[in-house]
Amino acid sequence: MSKRSEQQSWVVNTLLAASGYEVLHPEARHFMAEIGYDPVDFSRVLDRVKTAAQSAKAFSEIGREVERKAAWYAGEGFTRAARDLYVRASLLYGQVQYAFAPGDPRKNAFRIEVNRCTQKVIELSEERMERIEVEFEGKTLYAIAHFPNTTEPAPLVLLLPGMDMYKEDWTKVAQQYYLPRGFAVLAVDGPGQGESLGNGLHVTVDNYERAMSRLIDVLADRPEIDADRIGIWGCSMGSYWGLRTAATDGRIKAVATAMGCYGDMQTIFEKAQPGFKANFMKMSGYTDEAIFDAEVASKMGVAPLVSNIEAPVLMAYGEFDELSTLEETVGLFDKITSTKRLMIFEQEFHALGGVGAELIGSAADWLEVALAGKLGDGEARQDYIGRDGLIGRGSGIPPWWTNAAGN
Repeated sequence: MSKRSEQQSWVVNTLLAASGYEVLHPEARHFMAEIGYDPVDFSRVLDRVKTAAQSAKAFSEIGREVERKAAWYAGEGFTRAARDLYVRASLLYGQVQYAFAPGDPRKNAFRIEVNRCTQKVIELSEERMERIEVEFEGKTLYAIAHFPNTTEPAPLVLLLPGMDMYKEDWTKVAQQYYLPRGFAVLAVDGPGQGESLGNGLHVTVDNYERAMSRLIDVLADRPEIDADRIGIWGCSMGSYWGLRTAATDGRIKAVATAMGCYGDMQTIFEKAQPGFKANFMKMSGYTDEAIFDAEVASKMGVAPLVSNIEAPVLMAYGEFDELSTLEETVGLFDKITSTKRLMIFEQEFHALGGVGAELIGSAADWLEVALAGKLGDGEARQDYIGRDGLIGRGSGIPPWWTNAAGN
């Protein structure tokens, strides 16, 4: 645990009790609803949480209730309703396993719960789903593959979670946004995430992109996959890893990112709420903060690599993102030499909660166009997307920066 996390945890707990979950990420609940967290489930959990220590228990209780309903609906033959309830239960149990460190028996116990519910989703889904386990550098990578109902090879999109997410978070996104477009999806637990972390695979400065290449090695050889059309959508730290993967693996033909961790690690590790650094230390297997700073944090960054990216790049960013600055984001965009697009969403924070549906849908649309080779070669676009529906084309810089908002 980081020194700031130890010293300031009481502050986070006090604010959590007084203000609720929004104190961690403003409007995050809206984005979470778009990826499958039922608002009623979430509200019922938060009604029971007055300090962070109560979160795991509350998520487990509501998860159990939702799973019981899922089993009943399945027994009645209400297949779609049961599937959707099992998705909800898997997400709730996922929050419980996330709360505990690798090796903690509670983490293992709730991983079993997540996997049991996910297996029910697999059995009840119309489209084929498959658990993927791949050997990687002496450990195992875990992922879930989703395949569209087609006989033709499908383009593949890797969905990369953030540091506090896991592969099951992408089930609804895969089924609602990608499979209907004819895309196959690989939802991953990379090094330091979810089931991969629970089985001892920590993240290092550069092993995440190697892990993605290893997964591509396996999927690209399958007849269901069009290996010439592989893309990435990465959220939060997934944006960081997505860009690094695109910079090191030429098989990536398009990379879309959102909630971008586009700057150095100073903001997220030293200025944002202290849980982020403590979490990444856990993901990387460090307990000594000074050693972590020297061996990991000081060596992290994506800016030195982005000039190597040849694939088109989409960057979606909230104007007031608390984990990286707009100046850093624009600076990174300027360093990219391939076809690129920057979308700045007015008044949005890191979670982009106010634009969740359009964020997810537009990323899928962009990937569809990009992987079809229909983007203008070398095109560079910026848009400032106002909450009032007015779009500032040509520059992502907020109009108020130049006092042009009223012109």
